[in-house]
Amino acid sequence: MLTPSQPAPEDYYQNNCCTLLEFVLARYRDLLTEDEEKHYESYLAASTDAQRLIARLLTRKGPVFRTDLLEYREITHLAGAVKELVDLGLLHHSELVGADRLLGLLRKDELLTLAPSVKASLKKSDVVDHLLSGRTDEQVRQQVFSQYAMVEISNLHYWDLARLLFFGESGGDWSTFVLNDLGLVEYEDVAIEARQFQSRAHLDLYLSARALSRLSHEVSERPNLSFDLLSVLSTLDGDRFILRRRDRSMLRIAQFLERQKMIDQAIAAYGVIPRHPARERHVRLLHKSGREEEASALLEQIKRTPLSEEEAQFAERFGQRNKGFQPETFEVNVEAIDPETNIETQALECLATMRGLVLGAHVENTLVRTLTGLIYWPVIFLDIPGAFTNPFQSGPNDLYSDDFVDARKEAITSLERDLSHHGAVTEHLEGVIKEKWNKANGLVSWSLVENLPLSDLVDVMPESHIRALTSFQIRRLPQFRTGLPDLCIVDSNGQYEFIEVKGPNDQLQPVQRLWFKHFHEMGIPARVMKIRVAA
Repeated sequence: MLTPSQPAPEDYYQNNCCTLLEFVLARYRDLLTEDEEKHYESYLAASTDAQRLIARLLTRKGPVFRTDLLEYREITHLAGAVKELVDLGLLHHSELVGADRLLGLLRKDELLTLAPSVKASLKKSDVVDHLLSGRTDEQVRQQVFSQYAMVEISNLHYWDLARLLFFGESGGDWSTFVLNDLGLVEYEDVAIEARQFQSRAHLDLYLSARALSRLSHEVSERPNLSFDLLSVLSTLDGDRFILRRRDRSMLRIAQFLERQKMIDQAIAAYGVIPRHPARERHVRLLHKSGREEEASALLEQIKRTPLSEEEAQFAERFGQRNKGFQPETFEVNVEAIDPETNIETQALECLATMRGLVLGAHVENTLVRTLTGLIYWPVIFLDIPGAFTNPFQSGPNDLYSDDFVDARKEAITSLERDLSHHGAVTEHLEGVIKEKWNKANGLVSWSLVENLPLSDLVDVMPESHIRALTSFQIRRLPQFRTGLPDLCIVDSNGQYEFIEVKGPNDQLQPVQRLWFKHFHEMGIPARVMKIRVAA
């Protein structure tokens, strides 16, 4: 464990690295290439000083480091550790570093020694620009390397691979160990029997999908990437995690093309994406382009086989103003809206004046999601094959997958049966909060539990409402984890209500409208509050 404001134990970072690599070799050795396996084994066989140095460098911004600035109290012989790591191929002396990056490693006073004619009053960035404009990269490298020794972590992608194999889809990194050991985040004790990756082909496919996803974030800076990326992504296949990443990448590119007014290209892109909101955007662009017959045909297809409730609602409402469910709405006139204060806070102040609130909180998506996480905690952390593949998960790998409930149907039915009698929900919530306090759960906001007394809320919110809300959400997490109303209030009469706040020009989002429809069906009190500026 770590103690805040105290140095970490001398072997702390080294032990984290060893733990990670030993886990990877024990569980995934058969998936590794010879070079990857050798790289990890070399680290584990290195001396204590060498292991500690690499472990430290991995937590720093790199990958290039000045050896004269490396100083750690737990490393006895730094120069020997550097030499050993170079000999093992875990570090190498930098030779082809970009001149701008290299100069960025020097202080301003050190840069001035390389350009003595430059005025000392210039900013560091101006000194760097002067050096870059007057020399080639090779000249800069020769001048810097003549005075400073630089080392670089070799094959950094091997370490990225090790992190992926250890943390899996959850995406943790070295800081995950620190947060856990400081006690800031505590993880549930789960059985780890399955592997996320079953073969090298499966792993390589996932790595490809991840690399393509990263590239899809760069299309605004590199527009020429768009079409080649779409072409490659459209042929990508794999498990549900790979397909979800693929579809999100394609949506990102299609949305970029739409923003660039490349309508025909965007239409073509949306046409091959099997995930909402691709078909909605497809219909809207066809309609905008005057291709009404194609738009109508696609709209009918959506009505027959909607991919989600949100898509079905779109098909019902498209082109028909005020069609579909209309939530109850009330208006509040104000003299002005304070741009320095968020509108939800201003709404709470208005409601406090109007209704004498005994409780009012800006909860948005966190309240119902937290109640769902607490109620269904035993189900979320149920030991089933493939659910957990590393010890630092705040939920199972399939928490947001469409088949999450199907894989746990019996456990959900049993839990809901146990909670069906009066008082069981309150007792269960109190027990889970007491037993699991501060443990990581992807649905639970412990700060909300700490700041909003759930016991007070449960006193005014019928258990039947809690059962209905949480049962609804756990069965629809992929679509309904967001879109909940901004506020939860309890007035002076002890009546609770959810309130969605909308400013003068704001409109309900489709998923918000669907929540209100289901609130109505479940008998949950919920309204839309529209704030108007008085003329």
